[in-house]
Amino acid sequence: MASLTRRGLMAGMAAGLAAPAALAQDNWPQRDLRLVVPFPPGGTTDVVARLVAGAMRAQLNRTVVVENQPGAGSTLAAGRFAREADDHALFLSQIASHAIGPALYRDLAYNPIADFRAVTLVVTVPNVWVANRQKVPNGDVRAFLRDARARPEARNFASAGNGTSTHLSGELINQQAGVRITHVPYRGAGPGMTAVIAGEVDSFIDNLPTALPQIRAGTVVPLAVTSRERLPDLPDVPALSELGAEFGMEGFESEAWFGLHAHRSASDAVVARMSAAAQAALADPALRRQLAERGTTPRGGPPEAYARLVNAELERWRRVVATANVKAD
Repeated sequence: MASLTRRGLMAGMAAGLAAPAALAQDNWPQRDLRLVVPFPPGGTTDVVARLVAGAMRAQLNRTVVVENQPGAGSTLAAGRFAREADDHALFLSQIASHAIGPALYRDLAYNPIADFRAVTLVVTVPNVWVANRQKVPNGDVRAFLRDARARPEARNFASAGNGTSTHLSGELINQQAGVRITHVPYRGAGPGMTAVIAGEVDSFIDNLPTALPQIRAGTVVPLAVTSRERLPDLPDVPALSELGAEFGMEGFESEAWFGLHAHRSASDAVVARMSAAAQAALADPALRRQLAERGTTPRGGPPEAYARLVNAELERWRRVVATANVKAD
């Protein structure tokens, strides 16, 4: 991430959790707010959005209404939001809409930087790399990578689809470890998990919330997590960053992230008020516990810190896409 590290960016966000909204205008909000969620109802992302929206209501004395607008990996909703000059609207931005999508598609109907104003980072979601028990019986990630290095393209990993964050996490592993593990895309996390359990593929990279039940059931074996450090839910599973110089993994980190953006037309005062409300909600222990129970890591922080994270992630995934020559379907 150029001269910035994700750890430094996260630290900056945490430092701003209690920052007051001194510039907030007294007469805003004048009506209820909308929170556009570019995913269908019912999934982890939707639940996170609804929890945060509910908690923000107490801060703003206004209802935050969740609007689900799925389609095209979140880019359709992002383009629609960019065309609507509404300072009572928020967009649930994420790695797909504001980093990977712009890295993959040249003709998007929005600019992830110019058309939006960062409000705050909400949560991050680590990935976990799991394998079929027969194909990697000991769950030894070092042995798996050594075999992949010795036999280029003989090993494979599945993802939830071409151009998804789990796909590009695998490409980042290939690039940093100097291996060629073949990518096998599936249409969603469910089919990918089914394939690795059945032995159709060697391994699968998935978001922690959806992979954890299968790990606990023993149907797959975890190889590693993509967070910088080990996770409380999987204390015996190494982080890829632990693999060190042999695999070029020092400092490795690849997580999905979700935050809030306002429309570019929102004033400084409105953005400050939005951010203060969101950060106050995210500082609540009850909300943080609910978010953690769903496999996410609660964050927060000032708009400037989230803007820096988005910029850095956009540049990073552009490099990964170009190096791996990833093409959108």
